[in-house]
Amino acid sequence: MVKSKHQLELNEPNIKRILDAGRIETELECEQVTLAKRYLRLHEENLPDLGTTIKALSNLIIEFEDRRWSDRSLITDAQIEESDAAVIQAEKEYVFIRQRRNLILAKLQELSLKQKDLALLLNHSKSYTSELLNGVRPFSTNDLKLIHLLFEIPLTDLIITIPSQETLSRLETAIDKISSFNPKAKLLRETLANRPVAKGFLPDNWDEEDAEEETEPEKHADELTLSNK
Repeated sequence: MVKSKHQLELNEPNIKRILDAGRIETELECEQVTLAKRYLRLHEENLPDLGTTIKALSNLIIEFEDRRWSDRSLITDAQIEESDAAVIQAEKEYVFIRQRRNLILAKLQELSLKQKDLALLLNHSKSYTSELLNGVRPFSTNDLKLIHLLFEIPLTDLIITIPSQETLSRLETAIDKISSFNPKAKLLRETLANRPVAKGFLPDNWDEEDAEEETEPEKHADELTLSNK
């Protein structure tokens, strides 16, 4: 059976899917959409068509917050903890995606290639490729393998390996269970504790820094576009 693109996608932000669904389901999705909206807004002056997408993202955020946070008497400690964890994870993902984008664009510039050339190599449209680079859609496993093969970018710089707090808790519980009859398994906890993570979080003025970065001339980069796929 041929796998669909959705099945091949890695566990990273998928803003396009959330837009198509018309609903935010989790705190993590809300934080991901919030960061995506602020990032797209940086491009709005040069690309007025983004206004519709930004408005749609804003409406999704408002609806979610009304649904989850409007009644203060129903807010639980677990909900607050989930929200705090979501902020941390979403910011780490954002930092990683921006760093990945910059690495790929640097390789394109080094080879005098443009985004449309990358689109041709990956067998995508230019707008679809733009969404991949800017974190609106997740890259497929095959896309990242090709980028690794063509541009010799380490897979560790291409594939997000930021586990959710829920996943970390599950792994710790599993390791403890295995360690009860296999002491060597305790080494897995050390490995988990020393795992590589996206370095740093977003500074308070992160959007100003991104705006400055976007205004710098990139000879071989292309502007952000959105696809209808």
